[in-house]
Amino acid sequence: MAKIKLFSGMDFSGKTTIVHNINEKLLNVFKIQKKFLTDINTIDKVRKLDYWLPPEEWKPLLQKTIETDIANYKDDGLVLQDSLWIIKYIATKKEQNSEEDIEEINILQELLKDYPEMDSFYITTSIEERIKRLKERESNGKEITGSDKLLFDCVKFEKVEKHYRDIVLNRFPNTKIIDTTYKTPEETVEEIINDYNFKKDL
Repeated sequence: MAKIKLFSGMDFSGKTTIVHNINEKLLNVFKIQKKFLTDINTIDKVRKLDYWLPPEEWKPLLQKTIETDIANYKDDGLVLQDSLWIIKYIATKKEQNSEEDIEEINILQELLKDYPEMDSFYITTSIEERIKRLKERESNGKEITGSDKLLFDCVKFEKVEKHYRDIVLNRFPNTKIIDTTYKTPEETVEEIINDYNFKKDL
């Protein structure tokens, strides 16, 4: 039995909207967690600092954060997990393809194995649809983050996504892939909540 329902996917795939829509449809069933299994904000604090941490400080900090996240997780009912931060980080490092990152990537991939089992859903869509959603966000005056800006380089984006998907499928082989390009959010939610792996623990 997997108490955690993991939703992975690169920016503008629609995963966050899907998570919130499921939560609204199935009220008081789930707790929502984002990026980490526990309420850890170390990474966000570091990213908001106005200075750069050298690798010899950043790498052990990141590894300790992941170890703490895994150690602190306690089964407290059903969870809608909006991504795992570690997965996109590894995917980005793999795309950069630097020899200096090989050891760190290997360490983090081993740590990823220590996360508990999850029912996994990989949300994807076309590049064209992502760009459309990015433009909608810009026109609505919403913040465009550094992560969002990765979409400005479609070739790099697709390389990162390939690594991202491979990492998810390798760690969670039961992953259901859902393409939202031609589906409404409502159709996507219905497909997910009627999925056998999703339903069996409710």
